[in-house]
Amino acid sequence: MEQRVRGGEDLIFRSMSRLLRDEFIQTYGLEAVEVVAPAPTDIPFIVGERRVDNLFRLADGVWLHLEFQSRPVDLARFLVYDALLHERDRCPVRTVVVYTGGLRRASEAVEAGSLSYRVRNVFMYRFDGEAVLTRVEAELAAGRGLSRQDLLDVIFSPCMRQPVPPGEATLRAVELARRIPDEAERIFCLGAIIGLGDKFLSEEQAVQVREVLRMTRVGEMLREEGREEGRRADVLLILERRFGTVSPEVAGRVRRQKKEAVLEELLLAAATAGSMTEFASRLERLGAEE
Repeated sequence: MEQRVRGGEDLIFRSMSRLLRDEFIQTYGLEAVEVVAPAPTDIPFIVGERRVDNLFRLADGVWLHLEFQSRPVDLARFLVYDALLHERDRCPVRTVVVYTGGLRRASEAVEAGSLSYRVRNVFMYRFDGEAVLTRVEAELAAGRGLSRQDLLDVIFSPCMRQPVPPGEATLRAVELARRIPDEAERIFCLGAIIGLGDKFLSEEQAVQVREVLRMTRVGEMLREEGREEGRRADVLLILERRFGTVSPEVAGRVRRQKKEAVLEELLLAAATAGSMTEFASRLERLGAEE
């Protein structure tokens, strides 16, 4: 999605991680979880790209496959993805489908003889997004601070029942989040709105969001982290081209690296190492030197 606003995946991941483990998330019918790492959402060994919305590694070793959908989906697609993910990593996969807007029902299982597959559906139609934003706007106008529940309501408002399309609701939520006086809360809120609402935006709306972010501290952080993300992606691309599939352990350590000097060293190592084992050893040494 070339037009999308994502550029600082670390910032968005931190917001999404805090969001998913927040105890107030249970308000919306989701269980609180502890996220330890994001993951690429494509599975490269499948013929034809299969990509999903969000994939997170949880502290208990489970994969959390999190989908946001505005209409009923063919669960067979998710079944195939989750089965291949399990075959690759041999760990459980928990799939949650969050349905936005006014959708009230959708299939939650596939039963096909010996094959049984089930997801957890969450329907956001139960919540009035317009009322949420109106209430929070009044709180900000009165100079009152926002509660943790207020922040979560703003973040999830584009997914709720709305009188406008989700893309427009996302823009309104972004504009409202810009007015949050506390910087840490503002960054958390904007990062999570982008993480959740990115798929709802048209190309024109994505341009508007980028312009909004450009004028904020969040925009500076996204640009800075976007440069780092580009270097990490370059390291992994070189390794894949030279040695084939990169193990989740090596890929995870590369993605967690934030120091520019170390990323430069990793780029050089990826290009000159004689084997993946040699690169992994160099990666280990660089981590030990921090």
